Amino acid sequence: MEDKKKRSYSAPALEKGFEILELLADVQVPMSLAKISTTLERSKSEIYRMIAALEHRGYLARNEGGDSFHITNKLFDLGMKVPPVGTLVEAAFPIMQKLSSDIMQSCHIAVANQQHMVVIARVQSPAIVGLSVRVGHHLDLYKTGSGRVLLSYMNEEVREESLDWFEKTADDFDRAECEALIQRILGKGHARSKSPIVSGLTDLSFPIFLGKTKEVIACITVPFIVEKGISLSLAKTEAFVRKAATELSDLANTYNGF
Repeated sequence: MEDKKKRSYSAPALEKGFEILELLADVQVPMSLAKISTTLERSKSEIYRMIAALEHRGYLARNEGGDSFHITNKLFDLGMKVPPVGTLVEAAFPIMQKLSSDIMQSCHIAVANQQHMVVIARVQSPAIVGLSVRVGHHLDLYKTGSGRVLLSYMNEEVREESLDWFEKTADDFDRAECEALIQRILGKGHARSKSPIVSGLTDLSFPIFLGKTKEVIACITVPFIVEKGISLSLAKTEAFVRKAATELSDLANTYNGF
């Protein structure tokens, strides 16, 4: 009689490739073959074969003038080709462009990927001065307005798992402070927070729901910067961002999410 127990299949070479990609994505700096080998506690020969294959396929590239490797945009490009993600992002751009034009600020959309937020689309400000976040930028969820909004609206069990993970891995993580911020965001329905990257800049972040459901699938953020004679007030800007988030929620329902 066939064994009905769940079987576990192993693909060592594939797993080694994933380990290399995940390591380089986490450290966000180019690494040499020797450093990768030491960090992953694997021999140089087995790591070399995997790096050679990943470089040949275009997933890794050498740092110019050196022997260190970094991840290319190929993985991101692959993800954007998978429907409905690529199609929905394209459909979202008119809403983002109108928002940017109305408020004279840049904006971007981010989604959650495990314990990180990842920017998947952006529109630059039409003003002379503006700040935009590059597509593919990612940080721990608790570190940004976008990430905190995504964290706040997660399933409670999943959110607790993320908070536990941050507590174990991040020295600067303050769980009590994060939980208080989450309650504030859930009470207000959005986040207004100081940028963790640029002094004097305020991130306005609103959840994007899957239609009229309570499921949050993404977040739209405006890095608000004051430009004399052009910038709207924070309150007026928030009203425009809230409206765009509602429109994006309705759009997401049509495409069944990001």
